[in-house]
Amino acid sequence: MSRRILLSTLLCLAAPAHALVGGATDANLASSPFAGAGAVIVNGGTFSGVLLDPWHVLTAAHVVAGRPAAAIQFRLNAGAAETLSAAAVTVHPGYAGTTPGSDGVWHDDLAIVRLAAPATSASGYPLYTGPAAGQTIALAGYGGTGDGSAGVTAAASPGLKRSGQNRVDLVLPDDDGSGADEVFIFDFDGPTAASNVFGAAAPANLTLGANLEAQFAGGDSGSPVFINDNGIWKIFGVANFNGSTTGLPGSNVLFGSVGGGSLVAPYAGWIAQTVTTPVPEADTWAMLLAGVGMVGWAALRRRRS
Repeated sequence: MSRRILLSTLLCLAAPAHALVGGATDANLASSPFAGAGAVIVNGGTFSGVLLDPWHVLTAAHVVAGRPAAAIQFRLNAGAAETLSAAAVTVHPGYAGTTPGSDGVWHDDLAIVRLAAPATSASGYPLYTGPAAGQTIALAGYGGTGDGSAGVTAAASPGLKRSGQNRVDLVLPDDDGSGADEVFIFDFDGPTAASNVFGAAAPANLTLGANLEAQFAGGDSGSPVFINDNGIWKIFGVANFNGSTTGLPGSNVLFGSVGGGSLVAPYAGWIAQTVTTPVPEADTWAMLLAGVGMVGWAALRRRRS
């Protein structure tokens, strides 16, 4: 029987807010390597983002597209909580909503929020522009908790950050034909090879461990994916989607599911231009495009081969 990866609505704008499944609670101290990851609060709903510098937050386009800046806040929890209002929103011009492309996933799902005042409790991160495939990455997002067997088991909170790890199993190229790697995908491996979706059933491709291996869930939309590059934590990508390989309800956050998002490397030029462009007097609006995507298992398998 063919298997299909069904992208869940849990990562869309109207989703309930949960956070990383697997991994562990982050200390939320100024000394944490993920202190610059914060909660993006949109009309009271909890999502995630990360500081590029004290004035700018990188998140997913589907979190903020079509929302006025007045509806958006960014909350940091490194020490005393710091909640900052948004002044402007810039969505990547290539973002066309969450309708899958020919490769089965959506692309260009990035946005930058300019804050009304600079963050003072945490600083920003440089971008990682090196190779993506096979890298071990760190995930950091907000909301509830859970594990790969039970799924999400606790309610979300913009004051609770969780962190974990995974390994990039698959990269997909730019859908506009540049040839650059643009999307990363990983599987959520459990304690046995039965949940290993990608690659050979070898120890090197199995779980990183019960306290490390993690998966995105609703509320992790826009959360940063980090990589430790020679001792420096850099932004590797941004969380955009998760999916099920069985189609069973809730299985998009269980062992054997997949997650993925946008690499930042091909967008480095756009990010640099956006953070150095003066803020217009009016908010930058983008059309609201959100929906349910379908990632075809067969399409991903073809890309893999």
